[in-house]
Amino acid sequence: MGKKKQEMSQVYGSNEFIFGERGGRGKHLSSFLKNLSLTGSSARSGDPEDEINRNIYGELSYGPAQSVQRRSSSSVRSSGRSVSGPVGSSYAHMSVPEKNPSLYSNQAIANSNPNLKKATKLKYKDLDDDWDADLEKVDEAPATETTKSFSNSNPRYENPMPVMVDSLYPDLIPVSQPPPNKDSMDYEDLKMKMEVSRLNQLNSKYMKFNKVLTSDANIDLAELRKLSWNGIPQELRALSWQLLLGYLPTNHSRQQSTLKRKRQEYAEGLNTVSNIDLDEDTANASAEASRSELSLPSTTSSNRDKQIYHQIKIDVKRTNPSIKLYSYPATQRSLRKVLFLWAIRHPASGYVQGINDLVTPFYQIFLQNYLWQLQKKKIGEGEELFIPNLLDDSDECEKAILDDPHLARLSADTFDPGRLSSRATLIIEADTYWCLSRLLDNITDNYIHEQPGILRQVGELRNLISKIDVELLQHFDNEGIEFLQFSFRWMNCLLMREISIPLIIRMWDTYLSETPLGFNNFHVYVCAAFLIKFSNELKHKEFQEIILFLQNPPTSGWTERDVELMLSEAFIWHSLYKNASAHLR
Repeated sequence: MGKKKQEMSQVYGSNEFIFGERGGRGKHLSSFLKNLSLTGSSARSGDPEDEINRNIYGELSYGPAQSVQRRSSSSVRSSGRSVSGPVGSSYAHMSVPEKNPSLYSNQAIANSNPNLKKATKLKYKDLDDDWDADLEKVDEAPATETTKSFSNSNPRYENPMPVMVDSLYPDLIPVSQPPPNKDSMDYEDLKMKMEVSRLNQLNSKYMKFNKVLTSDANIDLAELRKLSWNGIPQELRALSWQLLLGYLPTNHSRQQSTLKRKRQEYAEGLNTVSNIDLDEDTANASAEASRSELSLPSTTSSNRDKQIYHQIKIDVKRTNPSIKLYSYPATQRSLRKVLFLWAIRHPASGYVQGINDLVTPFYQIFLQNYLWQLQKKKIGEGEELFIPNLLDDSDECEKAILDDPHLARLSADTFDPGRLSSRATLIIEADTYWCLSRLLDNITDNYIHEQPGILRQVGELRNLISKIDVELLQHFDNEGIEFLQFSFRWMNCLLMREISIPLIIRMWDTYLSETPLGFNNFHVYVCAAFLIKFSNELKHKEFQEIILFLQNPPTSGWTERDVELMLSEAFIWHSLYKNASAHLR
């Protein structure tokens, strides 16, 4: 027997009535029982469940409109049976089958079938003979609801809540979808933690250097070398370099007097050896006329000086063209003075191309130190770490820079040294000159006649590669590659043409901490580590490709991390082979 509809009973004395699920006037109990007794003997064809309900309730709730609804609902179910999707997914892409495009429109259903339109306004009659109930007014509204049930009666075709969320609140994520990927958030957290860790390391390093450099009596040079091997904080680099090079005494009480004497000596040197107006781009005739007044031996010497100065001018103009600092006339003028004085004071070697590269790190960090001292003076900090006698309260140009609203952002990379006073310019030039002299004293053989020092280093590099990467050496031999063809410049310019200035400065922190200075012996091991970095690529190249590659190696994307790894590899090989020259033969 089919499932019966929910029943309601209301008693008025001895009379009882049965109400259908939609209310109405009800049915007398006796008539209801009479119809109920007929349900078991119905022979009419059709849906058994519908037949049973008709026999019980009559046409009260199961008229023709209901039959249309059931048929239509059945067709909807059959047409949508293959449509499925996850909870929360949008069903906007689903379309009604073309056979019945107005399936969900009540008006379209009524208009498309006249019989159906008539059925929606049909009068319902009770099956009982003694009660002819006209229920048109009562059931008219439910009939309308029946037509609406095409879209609402079946939960499968109701718009699920996630679909409404998708259309009205696109920022909300359906519950059934996987949670958002946390990788991006985790990556940002990792970057922040790494940055905090880096800043903590820099602060810790700064405090260690500060402790060594501000000791009461003498600075512990051995401890300073130990700290400097892993890099020097930018703010303390100028002071540390002067100490490591031996230009600045480790005894605090002697520093001011020593610097004053050295700077004065530089100024006097410019006045006594030059017959050329170093403040101009070209020498004038009056300078040559005054040449006889100087204590220089011959006209031949004068011509040689002019040739040296001419070559220096050419090289200085080509020095670091990608850095704005070196395009300023004031910068080029200072470099010409330093290089010319060094060449005149060292006649055994004179000026050699490549020395113009070696002077730039010193000039750049000493200029940066001057700006840093002004920045610290502005806020009243760090005076205990100042290089003595660099600042002067009576310097008008210095006051103008102090009053610059952008003082905190001034950097040597873009600062125009033309803004400096002649006093400050002379101090920076003097410190640059003496530090360059200390450096070149350790590699003098590289710049004397026939440059025997460089030839020796090139030979050592080849022997070292034969022990580290024999396959690379064999490939070079097969292609006819001579180490002198590419490594001569590495030794002459200390890799300054291959690596950017900031990274070269970081390398020099380590070079200066070596004993003796690492510009000679240790540099060979650094060149070996540099070459090995490109070993796999070079083994697949031919002669011309190898030469072009090594003349312009791909180091533009290098960071301090790359340089530090290279220095670490060089240190390992240096530890293995130092004092054991037989291993290199």
